[in-house]
Amino acid sequence: MQAELKSDRVFQPDCSDMGLKTLYNTNSVLRKIANLYAERLMSDVTLVVGENRYPAHRIILCASSDVFQVMLMNATWREFGDAVITLQEEERCQGVFPQFLRYMYVGKMTISVDTAVYILKLADKYNIHDLVQICINYMKLHLNKATAKGHFVEWLHNALQICPGRKDLISMLENYLKWNLERIVSYPGWEQLSPGLMNWLLQQNDLVVRSEFRLYELVEVWFRYQRAQIEGRSEMREQDRESAINKLIHGVLVHIRFAMMSLPQLANVLMSGASVRMLKEFYVGRVADGMNFHSHHLEIVGAIRASEMGELQFTPRLYSSDLWSLEIAVDYFHRVEKYSSVASIFFTPTSFSDVDEESNEWDVEFFPLGVRYKPAQLIGIYSAATNREIPECIIRTARLRITSQSAMRTECRYMVGVLICGMMNDEEYVRLCHVRVAYFSSDHRVLNIDNLIPIGELQMGTRKYSQYMVGEDQNTIRIKVVIVPLNRFSNVFAPPSE
Repeated sequence: MQAELKSDRVFQPDCSDMGLKTLYNTNSVLRKIANLYAERLMSDVTLVVGENRYPAHRIILCASSDVFQVMLMNATWREFGDAVITLQEEERCQGVFPQFLRYMYVGKMTISVDTAVYILKLADKYNIHDLVQICINYMKLHLNKATAKGHFVEWLHNALQICPGRKDLISMLENYLKWNLERIVSYPGWEQLSPGLMNWLLQQNDLVVRSEFRLYELVEVWFRYQRAQIEGRSEMREQDRESAINKLIHGVLVHIRFAMMSLPQLANVLMSGASVRMLKEFYVGRVADGMNFHSHHLEIVGAIRASEMGELQFTPRLYSSDLWSLEIAVDYFHRVEKYSSVASIFFTPTSFSDVDEESNEWDVEFFPLGVRYKPAQLIGIYSAATNREIPECIIRTARLRITSQSAMRTECRYMVGVLICGMMNDEEYVRLCHVRVAYFSSDHRVLNIDNLIPIGELQMGTRKYSQYMVGEDQNTIRIKVVIVPLNRFSNVFAPPSE
């Protein structure tokens, strides 16, 4: 008996020797499939969306969508076997449904900042993973344009609801909100930010804003809008409306850090707005907390810090006013030599208390294209035999060096923020933010912050494509350095997003 020998190796003829050639005509096939949609040929199911009817093909729907596959092919579903299926979609999703359906036939569609979030909703609802990814990629590249058209808050709300597991998109949207708040509030629609998100935002230490008083003014505008929305809800009972407004006060407004305002700003709080008159007791109490901080009433401040809502009251944010920050612009970046630096000096107050009038002097040096330490010789104390050569050292990093020039009697703690600007949709915005908690003293005067920008993006061959190049000719690197003093009651750990 002979055994049949088999090999796992599959014989593949050399196509070139046999004159064989693989031919591609995919575009023609796609056009034929698209023609089925365009001409409504041989459709076997009709989708009813709003007042419109869309003839479609089960095989296309099932091949594109897990949800349609179950709906149309699973006998346990009510829609199984139906020739006409009604889909319940919100009004704005109805408006983009034709483009959404066409995508399943041709694999392409036109998308804009006005429609992206509604297409994302449909793609997520019907489990079309590739279209979800397309929408997410589009949104990540068009935040500035969405903001300018008043869609940013809507994008953020829907992203948290639709794809909370997509940390890349969620983190980008949250960071954009924290670092570009002044840009967002210059366009309509930001007042619609949900109380939950406003609560979270006001607890962030790396929130970039001109001053705490400026933040108070913005929150006042937001509060008036939210209160009007609540008062306009006729279906709510009076006591429910009052309860909802009190929740805004004690769940959101309480996170404004009045102690980080100056004394004149605290006085302005008490003299501003109808909200203050309506919430006189609340605001008087919060201003008193700030006054106690400025007056160094440490026992009272400690008690406030230990209270439920007092944990972050004495922690500064990244204040971008000239009082606390310095902007550095490296113009004509194509002319910048390797290992060169741009240096500047600025002064900041030693504390947020108006009682203290001293200031700190800071030397700031920015190395965008690496750091070079030249060769040196370490001279021995007792004899030439102990001399030692130190070779040249090159560090490939975009570095910021901050040096304290002030005589510090004790170790002092600071929060240092470095804002890195970028370009998106032909508009400048804060693309990155590096935050450090640093300790300075007479013995420890220097802080180095490395890897501010991916140095590969700043090399000669890739500069013109870098999103860190700003300015009219996109030939400038712009950063802003913020240095704010921390005190014994500061808490640098902000709660995470929920």
